[in-house]
Amino acid sequence: MKSLVLIAFLIYGLGAEAVTEDSVHSISKGGEGEPHLVKLNSGEVKFIEQDEHQLLAKYEKQLKASKALSETNFENKFLLQEETGFEPTLVSDGDIQRIFNDFNPYMKRKSECSDRAHVWAWDEFNRTGIKSEKAFLMLTDTYIKRHRYKWWFHVAPMFTTTSGKKMVMDFQFLNRPVTFTEWKNSLVFTKRECVTDFSFLAYDAGADQTQDCYTKFEPMYYFIPGDIGNRERGRGKTGWNSYEVNSSRSRAFFKGSL
Repeated sequence: MKSLVLIAFLIYGLGAEAVTEDSVHSISKGGEGEPHLVKLNSGEVKFIEQDEHQLLAKYEKQLKASKALSETNFENKFLLQEETGFEPTLVSDGDIQRIFNDFNPYMKRKSECSDRAHVWAWDEFNRTGIKSEKAFLMLTDTYIKRHRYKWWFHVAPMFTTTSGKKMVMDFQFLNRPVTFTEWKNSLVFTKRECVTDFSFLAYDAGADQTQDCYTKFEPMYYFIPGDIGNRERGRGKTGWNSYEVNSSRSRAFFKGSL
C-alpha cells in the first residue's frame, strides 16, 4: 500500500494550480471603530483600518479571485487515493519520542505551520505507514482583536497512543511531544477550553464570538482549514495531494533536507 502511494506521488508530483497560502481565505468586516480582519490561507491576519478603503478593496478583489480559482481547480487530479474511512494508527507510548526525533529539523527561518505539519506528517507516513491526524486550532475574531493576534489558525501533527493519549508534535515551538491540552494552552493565553462540536462553515461565518477558540482533529492529509470547509460542502479529501506536499517542502525546508 505504502509503495503504491509513493509511486503515485512520484508520477503526479509535477505541480498544479492551487489556492496559495498567501491568498485570502476570508475577510471579517469590523464594526464602527474596529479594524477589518483579512485572513490568509497561511493563517496570517492582516488588520485593515476603517479608513484604508483602497487596501480593503484590493484584498476583496484577491478574495474573489481566490474563490474562483478554488472552484475551477477542484478536480483532485493530483490526489493520492486513500481509503475513505480514515482511522489514525495507534502507536505505543514509547514510540512517541522516536517519531518526534525523526521530524525534519531543517526548517527555513520563515515558514508556515501548515507547510511544516504537512511535510512532517507525510514523511512519517512514508517512512513507517503510521497514519496521524492534524490538530487544527482556530481563534475567534473577538480573541484576535482583543490580543491583536497576528494569526487566526495553527496546525500541527497529532498522534494517538495505545493508551488513548492525543500527542501533538509542534517541532517548531516545543522541544518534546505534548498532550493536546498542553499544546492548546501554549497558544491560547486565556487557557479557556475550545469549542469542539461545530461546523467549520459556521465558524467561518462568525460563530459564537463569546468563545476564544475552536478546534478540530482531521486526517493527516488535510492541509489548511479550507479543506474542512470543502468536506462540509460535499467535497471531502481522501488522500495526499502531491502538489501540496512538494510545495510545502520547498517553502518550509531547505533543499535536500530529509
